Amino acid sequence: MSIAMHALCLVLALTANAASAVDSIGGTLTSVGSDTASALMTHWAAGFQASHPAARIQVQGSGSASAPIALIEGAADLGPMSRPMNASEQAAFRERFGYEPTGFVVAHDAIAVFVHPDNPRARITLAEIDAIYSSTRSCGGVRPIHRWGELDASIRAPVLQSPILATGRDSGSGTHELFRETALCGGRYRSEVIAWPGNGAVVATVARNPEAIGYAGLGYVNGLVKTLAVARDAADAATTPDAQTVASGRYPLARAIHVYVNQRPQQPLAPLPRAFIAYILSDEGQQLLRHEGFLPLEADEVREQRASLP
Repeated sequence: MSIAMHALCLVLALTANAASAVDSIGGTLTSVGSDTASALMTHWAAGFQASHPAARIQVQGSGSASAPIALIEGAADLGPMSRPMNASEQAAFRERFGYEPTGFVVAHDAIAVFVHPDNPRARITLAEIDAIYSSTRSCGGVRPIHRWGELDASIRAPVLQSPILATGRDSGSGTHELFRETALCGGRYRSEVIAWPGNGAVVATVARNPEAIGYAGLGYVNGLVKTLAVARDAADAATTPDAQTVASGRYPLARAIHVYVNQRPQQPLAPLPRAFIAYILSDEGQQLLRHEGFLPLEADEVREQRASLP
């Protein structure tokens, strides 16, 4: 056999072995959880399946609260959440299986607060947000705020005489719960707050109503609304959500996106979910984040998450 023919056979053998390794990652994964992260999970699934054609990943975005339930009931392999799993959810998982759920931080995100473009407001404090949205005012507001003119009577605009139309996410959403914990200081929502099952519906409502205010995942905000700069208090510098303010934590409503799995202690994950999470944490997977309005992890965060992948 000639040297050239030998080299060709070697290349073909290596290609066949590589194809076999790729094809060995197969089966079906089901993802149930965050509506905010559903488009992101779908893009990750498409990118992963391009390299692993024998794999199928089904994505259901029914809200972060559905993720722990689906994992506990065995209805999901992956549980994406736009907030950390809370104590009661962890307790329910632990009671069912006898060990803790395993979670990975996969992206950075933020909750944006926005108004109609005709609204003259440019900034807002957490106490003001709380006084608009909550019945408890746990962030220190003296009185509830019902009209825009109560925020700043010196600004002359028709909207300032209007009642505020407060909109947000439904109770099954991780965005709803995290907003309650951070922007409302753990308080209770007013009964008149309009709750929508999707981020897009909140943005659309505010875009159509000059008197409205809303909140949603940063990736869903578009030019039809005006994003407000948020300050922790009146003396604090207000910041808008961007790559620097979110990653540094300077933006008060920054958050992380999590993916939870059911992994027995001292045992590795099955090949398919492990390969998919490794893809999410790869350079390619992290680059996909920007297309959906999310922010990639810092290099040290990626290393930490990769190191924790069993």
